[in-house]
Amino acid sequence: MKILAAICVLAVGVSAQVGHSGIISPDGVNTQFSHDFANDIALIGPSGIVTKSGNNRQLTHGEATLHVATHPAPVPVPQFVSQRGVIGHSGIVRPDGNNVQFTQDQVDNIVLVGPSGIVTKDGSNIQLTDDLHFVPRTKRSAPLIGPSGMITAEGIPIQFSKPGVTILLEGPSGYVMSDGTLVQKRSKRHVIGESGIITSDGQQIQLEHGVKVVLVGPSGILLSNGKNIQLQ
Repeated sequence: MKILAAICVLAVGVSAQVGHSGIISPDGVNTQFSHDFANDIALIGPSGIVTKSGNNRQLTHGEATLHVATHPAPVPVPQFVSQRGVIGHSGIVRPDGNNVQFTQDQVDNIVLVGPSGIVTKDGSNIQLTDDLHFVPRTKRSAPLIGPSGMITAEGIPIQFSKPGVTILLEGPSGYVMSDGTLVQKRSKRHVIGESGIITSDGQQIQLEHGVKVVLVGPSGILLSNGKNIQLQ
């Protein structure tokens, strides 16, 4: 074990190093620079040495590969790749050859791309099928009505004042019940955080440090620094 440990330490310790005085190679062949050449060095890079006089020194492939100053490989653009196709921030390559190119507005709206869908900034997320086609949006489920109350499609429980009440009329903002009661539907709400606001109409507002929301109304938002945000 002691011999093996010594060999491991030796293997880790050897790597080509390029400095201002020469090159130390792992094969034991070292190159000593002359005093004049050392003073002439302007820059040492991953593939060679640039001198002040223009007499540059090109590193061999082995020296460049083992040089400790070699830059890491470039990071690829994030995308999801599988046998069923490729999903990226600019579009979809489907296995059947029908490609989809996203518009610039769609690209700017993307937060995250995953194997089963796309998360967007405005909340209108896109769900994908196994063959990378868009899942059509379905209508909201109907409210659940019982003898003593109902649960709306938004999940709001409503207690009836008397049994046997039914929905007489449904509109975009609420329900008219058979006993004359009006039930208000839940409207879209703003998302307010420490650093910003996502309004109900999809606007993204970046807040300055220390700025808070003072008042939220049906047509706008008032901030502590006096600014007003007009809702569309």
